[in-house]
Amino acid sequence: MNTKSVSSPIGSFDAFYNQIGLYKLSFIGQSQSKHPKDKKLQKSIDNFFSNKGLQLIPTMDLQGTEFQLRVWNALCSIPKGSTASYRSIAEKIGSPNASRAVGTACKLNPIPLFIPCHRVVKQDHSIGQFALGTKNKKFLLKMESL
Repeated sequence: MNTKSVSSPIGSFDAFYNQIGLYKLSFIGQSQSKHPKDKKLQKSIDNFFSNKGLQLIPTMDLQGTEFQLRVWNALCSIPKGSTASYRSIAEKIGSPNASRAVGTACKLNPIPLFIPCHRVVKQDHSIGQFALGTKNKKFLLKMESL
C-alpha cells in the first residue's frame, strides 16, 4: 500500500493506492497531510478545479458491494454541470425502491470527485447530504455549472 497527498480549493486529500490503483481518496479538510505529494493525481485535481473536468482519471480499484458498484458506475454517467436525484439513480440501476440505499452508497463513496456523488440531489432538487460537507457540495455544483 502506498499513500500520497493532494490539495484542492476545498481542502486536502490523502490518496491510498494498492497494486491495482487508487482505492480511496480520503478528505482531510484543512489539515496538512504528512504524506508526499502525488504529482500525477494533483494534475487531475487541478484540472477538475479549473473546470476542465476529469481529463486524467487514475486507474481505480473500486471495492464495494455489487449494489454500491452499480451506484458508483451510474454516478459516473451524470454529466458535469448536471444533477440526478437519488430516486433516478435507483431507477437507473434497476432498484426503484432503493433511494435511501443509493444515499448510503454515495456516503460510502471511496473516491469522491472522481465518482461524482456531489451531483446527486434530493427529488425536490434540494442539495441533500455530502460526505465532504454540504458547503463543499454547493461549491462543487456551482463550480461545475459555470
